[in-house]
Order: sequence, then C-alpha cells, then structure tokens
Amino acid sequence: LSPIDPQEHGVEKIYHLSSGKIDTECKSLIYICKPKIQYMKWIAEHIHAHTNANIKVEYSLFFVPRRTMICEKTLEDAGVIGEITLKEYHLDIVPLEDDLLSLELDNSFRELFLEGDTSSMYSIAKSVMKLQTIFGIIPRIVGKGHCARALADLLLRMRRELVANAEDDAASARIFPATSDIDSLIVIDRTVDMITPMCTQLTYEGLIDEVYGIKSSFVELDPAIIGPSSSTPAGTGTPTSSQAPIKRKKVPLNESDKLYSQLRNLNFAVVGGLLNQVARRIRGGYEERYQATTVSQIRDFVGKLGGLQAEHQSLHLHTGVTEEIRKFTMDSEFNYMLEVQQNFVAGILDKRHVDYIEELIDKQAPLHQMLRLLCLHSLVDGGLKPKYYDTFRREIVQTYGYKHTLTLQNLAKTGLLRRQDNPPRNPYPQIRNSLRLIVDDVNEHTPNDISYVYSGYAPISVRLVQAACQKSLGGPGSATSGAKASSAAQGATVPTVGWKGWEEPLRLLPGLTFEEVQRTSDPRIFANKTRNQPRTTLVLFLGGCTYTEVSALRFLSQQQEGQREYIVLTTQMINGTTLLDSMTEKVERASAGAA
Repeated sequence: LSPIDPQEHGVEKIYHLSSGKIDTECKSLIYICKPKIQYMKWIAEHIHAHTNANIKVEYSLFFVPRRTMICEKTLEDAGVIGEITLKEYHLDIVPLEDDLLSLELDNSFRELFLEGDTSSMYSIAKSVMKLQTIFGIIPRIVGKGHCARALADLLLRMRRELVANAEDDAASARIFPATSDIDSLIVIDRTVDMITPMCTQLTYEGLIDEVYGIKSSFVELDPAIIGPSSSTPAGTGTPTSSQAPIKRKKVPLNESDKLYSQLRNLNFAVVGGLLNQVARRIRGGYEERYQATTVSQIRDFVGKLGGLQAEHQSLHLHTGVTEEIRKFTMDSEFNYMLEVQQNFVAGILDKRHVDYIEELIDKQAPLHQMLRLLCLHSLVDGGLKPKYYDTFRREIVQTYGYKHTLTLQNLAKTGLLRRQDNPPRNPYPQIRNSLRLIVDDVNEHTPNDISYVYSGYAPISVRLVQAACQKSLGGPGSATSGAKASSAAQGATVPTVGWKGWEEPLRLLPGLTFEEVQRTSDPRIFANKTRNQPRTTLVLFLGGCTYTEVSALRFLSQQQEGQREYIVLTTQMINGTTLLDSMTEKVERASAGAA
C-alpha cells in the first residue's frame, strides 16, 4: 500500500498525545487513541486549557479499537464529555505478511497476564469472527491456557448471538460461507511458553529484531547501511560532529524484497554464504553486457538491468545489516551469554552461571540483559532457590534502584521470576524430554527440525502445534512428517488437529487444555473443500509471539510438502527485551510522576 499524505485530506499537523497545553491554530482537533484512562485525562487537560483561554475548537475522539464505559466516565467526571464527539475506529487485523497477521495490541502480555485486564479479548474475538464470516466457520478449536479457554468461549457465544439475531434461517445461513478455508484454530497463551522469548533469536529476522527492533514490519537503520538513494543530492557528505545527529531511516522488511524473503528464516550462521552467492550471481549478470554484441542482445540486457539494480540495492542493504549484526554476535560477551542460555534450556545449571549473573549486576549491565538470563534460570529450574532469590532481589534493588522492587513483583506475579516451592517442583525436565526440545545434531545449513531457529532448542509453542497437527515430533523411532505428507498425497486421511496422545506433557504445562468442535448443518463440506487442497491452520498467540516462532512454523509448512499451511495471528510481535520492558512501564511512569 502506498503511504497517504495527510495534507491531501486537510490535515494541517500531527501531534503525539501528551499532557500539557497544545499550541495550535486549528479549529478542529481529532484525537485517535486507545481507550486508556490516562489519555482521557490528557484530553480533558487540553479542552480545559482552550476553554480558559477562550479558544473555540471542535473536538472529536476516535477510540481504537472501541470505546469503553470507564473512559466515558473519566471524560464525564472531568466535565468535558459534552464538548467532544465520541466515535470508534475498528482497527483489528494488520497483515504484516501473507502468513503473519497482527492485532498490534501493545502491552497485551502485561494487560492479560499481569493486570488481569481482559478488555482486549473482545477485540481479539471480533477479529477472529470477522475471519470466519469471510473464510467460513473454523470447525476445530484447540487451545492451551486460561485466556485461550476464555477466548474460545467468547467465540462460541458470538456465533450463537449472530445466528440468533438473524431475521430467518436463510439470513442465518448467509452469515458464514458454506465452506471453510481454515480447518483448525490453535490458541496458545504466552504464559504456556515463556522460555522461548527469553532466549536470543538466532534467525536473520530474529537478530534484526534483537539488535534494531522491528516495529510493524519496519526497521530504523543508519542511512550509511541503506546506501545511496535517488533522493540524496550529489556530493552530499555525512554530517560532521558539529552538525545534527544522523536521522535513521525506516526500511520495510517484507516479502516484496526477494532477497529478504530468502534470508529471513535462515539461521544467521548461513546468511553470509548465501549473500556471497547472490553477489557472484549479480556480478555475472552485469558482466553479460560484455557479451552483448547484437542489438537484440543489448535490448535483452537493458531489460534485465532494472532487476539487477534492484537486487544490487537489496544486496547492499542486507550486507550492511549483516555486517552490523556480526559485530554484535562476534562479541565475547554475547557468545558467553548465548552459551549460558543454551546450557539453561538443556538443563545444565551450576554455580558458575549464578556467578555470571551476579557479575552482570556488579557491572551494571543493561537491566533487560541481566533479567533475561535470570528469568530463564528461574523458568527452567522451577524457580530460584530461596537463598539465590533473596540475594538477587537485594542486589538488583541496590544496583538498579529501589523503584525496581515493583518490577520484581511484576515478574513474580507473571511467573517469570519466582522463588522455588517447598518441596521443589520442576516439570521442565519432563517437558524437555517428552516434547524433544533439545536436538543435539541440528543442521543449520540444511535443517531437518524446527530447533535450527535457536541452534538446538525447539520452541515449546511450536512443538505443541507440531504435536497437534503432525502427531509426530520427528527424531529416532518416530515417523517423519515428510513420510506423513507422502502418505497423505497418496490418498491417506490427513490427521485431525488435536492433542490426543499428548495429555501428559500438556498436563505439565500451565493453563487449561481444551478442544471444541463447531458443528454445521453439513459437516461434510469441510472434507470436500480440503480433500485436494492444502489444509490451513490458524495459530493464535495471546500475549505476543517472536519472529523465530513464525520462522519455525514456516519450516513446518515446508516439511509437510503442501499438505498443511500455517497462518500466524498474534496480539503483537515481541522479544525478550520488549516483554521485560512491558513489566517495567508502570515503574517508569511512577518515577516520572514523582519527579
């Protein structure tokens, strides 16, 4: 989609919503924001400031995605509800890729699993219902987690209400298409697998997210990495130290960049070799001009030139990004942290790892960097031993500030960092073995298992999807998914999505496990629709998902050789740093307010 110029639609200026007075000569102000009480107080401040200055302004407020009674009450208590027109803007699903959809609900993990604020569940359910009205009723819903169960109940209730409100049976039948393009929905709470976000992502796309941060499929990069653009005047040099700092440029990361689509899901260890191959191929393409002697040969080369130049620009971009990331991954500190992470998930915990975390605290390493290791230690060991737990809490508060007492309470409440039970109970070793989370013989160049995305660790969430859809996790003594795909291609029945036979590992994971079947007037329509076509599974993450989990699901789809495709729907894209940042947001606000 091409960007829209706001000025073409009469927008004079765009402001970021904040407290304090807005100096503007505009006679009409339109607020677009999420339904937060704090935002309502800021808007009321603006209206009061204009009223006291005898400035007449027409106010409109669009809630995204919907208005709430508590926000209306806040405006009413402030005495401004009569001065502002209230409306809703139903921004639901944002397609980041053909197989990746996001609701872009910032802080969804914090709201759902820390604050217990389930107001976003309605918006999530409405989005899934919208998909069902377009693509048909999803016949099977399976899920893991308390929020997943609540969402499934809400979906079933919404369907009943839609049908009940129809004028007659014919109108009811027209609400949903007669056939379904999506044969199953798998809903997973983020709290079911909090180990995966704490690990450092090792795919190309994942490391871009770790180093730079990807926001709505855009990344901000230094212009020197991007390379010269047609909009840059000739002879323009880089700014000197006396000039303004270099402003980063936003670069889209999606399937429109063919080279990026090749690189994004690869383990970073093999990216350099592929870039080298592409560089040789492009150089060979340019050298064809020396063999072009006839008019037709020259015309053919000129026709290829535009594509070669686009590929060359893309190669320059990703070579620059790779070089910057390599500086990050070649750092000895990074490599030791990665070694500690991989030891933790493999069940290797000893005193030197504890000493290393204490060393990070003593060096005042970035808080999120230290907390990722500490939370990972807690998650794989059933909590920290009481003496370690008390010591770390004391050292963190003394080193990073007393305000992080609340941060530690937040982490404990969500289960990310807690004290061991008495007697100790640690289900992780059984989960690790039953779900085959650690693969020693992982091949990063020609992977045969999803564990390549973390160089030997398979995400629990994706293993659950694999267990539900493939009924096999690969490995010695189990049928490979490739064999299953071949038998399916020969007319065998594709396995029904569900976790039958996996009750024991599911029992060890937190949250409820459920399966629901949505009945239709003619259940055969689903089988007829999908007999000779790939089946589609919608995987919904409540609380966010990582780019490596998306890469792992894409790998599963490739393994099944056209028998099943996976589409990811998530509340937001996260990594360990952004998840931990969401735990400390209130602390920052409180400290700012105190100042």
